[in-house]
Amino acid sequence: MLSPGCLPAALLLWSGCARGTPPRAPGVPFDPEALKPGDRVGTLVVDSRDVRLALDSIWVGTVRFRGELTLDGRTMRHPDSDVVAHCFEADSASAAGIPRWAGDQRRPWFCFSNPDAAAGTLGPASEGGTATIVIDEFTIHRGLSDEVNSARFVRAIR
Repeated sequence: MLSPGCLPAALLLWSGCARGTPPRAPGVPFDPEALKPGDRVGTLVVDSRDVRLALDSIWVGTVRFRGELTLDGRTMRHPDSDVVAHCFEADSASAAGIPRWAGDQRRPWFCFSNPDAAAGTLGPASEGGTATIVIDEFTIHRGLSDEVNSARFVRAIR
């Protein structure tokens, strides 16, 4: 039997779920089926929701939030070597305030939708530079293949 929030056996490797109860990823969980624009998830408000039921009753799609979040963490390159993107991974304390699609066990990282603005302040995409940043327009992209969440870089806090 699968743990709550895990995918069917055919997708277990992709999802990162293992048999037994997976550790709960940090964040404010929400049910994508019940969510509607104007709902509050943590301190953010749902701006738009485009979700659909896919394979084996798995919800996929995009949910965009409005409102600012302040996050501590580290800069990172996109893990795919052929993708040039400026990304950020929130530490576990900061990630606790980020909306999280129920059952999503991915690490709390995202790429900036405005990479030039992020690079202008944080420097070029690199691994491990620590920073405290403010973001908005946090967007969850959830699919049956690799999807990357995104956010708009607002500013760094010194």
